[in-house]
Amino acid sequence: MKENKKNIAELLAEIESLKEELYESNSIVHAIKQGDVDALVVSSNGVPEIYSLETADYTYRLLIEKFGQGALSISRNGLILYCNEYFSKLVGIPSEKIIGNYLNQYFVNPEQFVSLIEALRYGITTHEILFKSENEKQTFPAYIALTDLEPAVEAIGIVITDLTEKKKHEEALFRHQKELEQKINELNKTNRNLEEFIHVISHDLKEPLRKIVMNTSRIDGSYFKEADTKAINVMKLSALRLNSLVDDLVQYSSHTAQEERTEINLETIIAQVIEDFEVVIADKKAHIKMGKLPIIKASRVQMRQLFSNLISNAIKYSKTNIAPIIEISQEENLDNEIPNQNAKFVKVQIKDNGIGMEENHLLKIFIIFQRLHARNEYSGNGIGLAICKKIMENHSGNITVESTLNEGTTFNLYFPIV
Repeated sequence: MKENKKNIAELLAEIESLKEELYESNSIVHAIKQGDVDALVVSSNGVPEIYSLETADYTYRLLIEKFGQGALSISRNGLILYCNEYFSKLVGIPSEKIIGNYLNQYFVNPEQFVSLIEALRYGITTHEILFKSENEKQTFPAYIALTDLEPAVEAIGIVITDLTEKKKHEEALFRHQKELEQKINELNKTNRNLEEFIHVISHDLKEPLRKIVMNTSRIDGSYFKEADTKAINVMKLSALRLNSLVDDLVQYSSHTAQEERTEINLETIIAQVIEDFEVVIADKKAHIKMGKLPIIKASRVQMRQLFSNLISNAIKYSKTNIAPIIEISQEENLDNEIPNQNAKFVKVQIKDNGIGMEENHLLKIFIIFQRLHARNEYSGNGIGLAICKKIMENHSGNITVESTLNEGTTFNLYFPIV
């Protein structure tokens, strides 16, 4: 009996000793996990021995804990062996309550875990999973990447990226795209209605205008006093100007449409325009110099209208005592760039020696109905250059102008290289 009591006492003492060792070991493990120690002092046969933890290992521990993504290690059957604080925050549960649970407990669809492990065998490591958090009150989408840690460790490493903000941005982008598409459709409908309206109005206006012009031309001025004749001439000129304005408005509206594009030699187009202006060129003694010009993909009708307007403009605003000289050429550098655009452009210049413009007028000239001169000085309705701008926009290009008063004007045309 005494011997049994002695044995029990020895066993109890040994248990207490083992408890102390276990507590010390747990404290060391906790300190290592928290990164509080980088070395251990272990007593072996009464001789203290120092074991250093590698600084790199400590860095990796810190990195995983401070990671801006969820990091876990799990067993093959999904048991969570470790998780960092970020994953703990994602699911809203303390890490000590997560370790020891199964990963699929945090999936909205737990059956997906089996397919993740099966896919890992075939090298498919990334998936998108819907997680639940805070006792299933909330969910969040996440990108999950698996790494097989065998044979070094019998575990699977997992990195989880929260996609909540990304999904919000995608949804906002999709919503804005839908709104934009709706507005584009509304705008196209408005444009179609506007074109139809302009054509109807032009027809309704041109018929009475035609009768006014025709009948005023039949009136014999010999039956009227000089003042009456002058009034009739003013009425006739006004009717003609109104008729011209209606034609220009119809022409302006017609360039909203995207016409079929074909390869066009600009030299051929400009030669045709020069032929159209043969009489006025001869009358003004104008000289048009044409250099080498590119072949572009464009609407033939719109290109003819573009150069017709620009050449006509150069002849119209020439100096009274100097013959107009108009130079049309392609700039040697084929890779011109327009600011804030990535595409490459070919640049064509139309340069004249006319009256030029003041710098503060340069931004106004492409606005419809903007005129820099009185009607009795130069004819026109202020639509020609607005049409040129619209044509260049239709072709994904650009038009700019440089001018010096009393020296001349240069128009720069940028055509995209297709």
